Amino acid sequence: MSRGRRYGLVVAVDRLPAADPDDSRDHVDAMLSSLRPLVAARSGAWAPAGGEGSGDGVLGVHPPARADAAALGASLLRSLCHHQPVDFPSGWFESYLAVNRRVAAAVAASASASATVWTHGHQLQLLPRMLRRMRPDLTVVAHLHSTFPPAESFARLPEHRALLSGLLGADVIALPHQRAVDNLLDLAARVHGLPVRDGRITLGHRALRVIAYPLPADTAGAGRLGRLAPVRAAGGRIREAMRVTGTVLLSVAGWDPADAVEQRLHAFERFLAEHRPAPGEVALLHVACGDPRTPAEDAQRERVDRLIAKINGTHASVGQAVVHYVRAEPDRRDLAALYLACDGILVTPTHHGTVTAAHEFIAARGGLGATVVVSELTSGVTDLPGAIAVNPHDTGSFADAIAQATGRHGPAPRARHADAPPALDGWAEHLITAMGTRGVGVAATPERRARRLPTGSHARHTRPGGYEVGGPPLAARRVVGR
Repeated sequence: MSRGRRYGLVVAVDRLPAADPDDSRDHVDAMLSSLRPLVAARSGAWAPAGGEGSGDGVLGVHPPARADAAALGASLLRSLCHHQPVDFPSGWFESYLAVNRRVAAAVAASASASATVWTHGHQLQLLPRMLRRMRPDLTVVAHLHSTFPPAESFARLPEHRALLSGLLGADVIALPHQRAVDNLLDLAARVHGLPVRDGRITLGHRALRVIAYPLPADTAGAGRLGRLAPVRAAGGRIREAMRVTGTVLLSVAGWDPADAVEQRLHAFERFLAEHRPAPGEVALLHVACGDPRTPAEDAQRERVDRLIAKINGTHASVGQAVVHYVRAEPDRRDLAALYLACDGILVTPTHHGTVTAAHEFIAARGGLGATVVVSELTSGVTDLPGAIAVNPHDTGSFADAIAQATGRHGPAPRARHADAPPALDGWAEHLITAMGTRGVGVAATPERRARRLPTGSHARHTRPGGYEVGGPPLAARRVVGR
């Protein structure tokens, strides 16, 4: 970073995104990578909490000694937001606080007067309030791509006041869907006693907006990659290697239990037991992305390994698996090749989430057609006419959905987009532009309806506006979210 240089736009993130969106390892990384041209065009800068690199356009953030504990805390917060029981280790919050302070110091020293700051990710939830205290001239938007849990779950975390106080330092909080917005507003009003009306939370003389601003699927990028000759060739090699004459269903997920990998496997096992297809006639290709980041994810990996071994031991034949299992970190090109190699995809989170992978699967396959099984608990199912909706917790109906997707009840239905999905780069530009005006409104959609909560009955509650971030040390260990 050049000494004395100031930036009118700073994007503070958990990690520095890939320089090329096609090199991205997940959808969120692709979204952040799509911001690079916009940040460069505005002579902006990145502030990565992980401390990756420094120089022109990247602020030098030196992680504290226990930065790994802060990253673990962010992973645990993500799991809590996904309705999973989590075990927060002793000392996590002190390290988490230290990371936020270092990023805040770097941003405050490098942002120009009245600059715009976009914070993204669970590792930086304290950052907006810190910046408001250090640089009240800045406009800050806090963006979380994960859902926000019900107030009862989040309030079990002893540090919930500090975390909410941190978020409420922003001018706008952007969440992926309306249910997440409602949960945050409910936490602010019912648990913390703050006045809430029409999607705004009042804190003293200012009000901040909480908006539903879902991250769109990168359908344009997926469609472009699906037309590339090298990607199509790679997809052909994957399909040939599996030696399946019938239907191949794809499952791509990390180790978050909320992705419902175990539910998918149990349903596929039941489908095999009920319909008994010959090995090589139907297969499931499961791609496990990345490494587990929490103890719960470690435990899930062990269960998934055992379950896949059991299914193959029962239903496969020599040299012909029924579940093809790969641990990998596919980039966007690899994902497009996987999409082309398979006939259908399972996108079945266990709670209110999104179906971006389903949209990208359809776009990548183009005229080949796409069969999609989605969770009826997700956001945006109505945007996919022809998709097979299922409750992932109902193993029997899930197995029936797999039978329908594999043509056991007639031709498998083909899914399509109800409307042309918004472009990923346009989404990012609109959000960054909206950040330029405090309290800016965002065009109303069904996901952004007004929210009114009573405010007169909460006068006795402690308000996070007066809470000092960085409270007393934690007890040894606490399980939150059960």
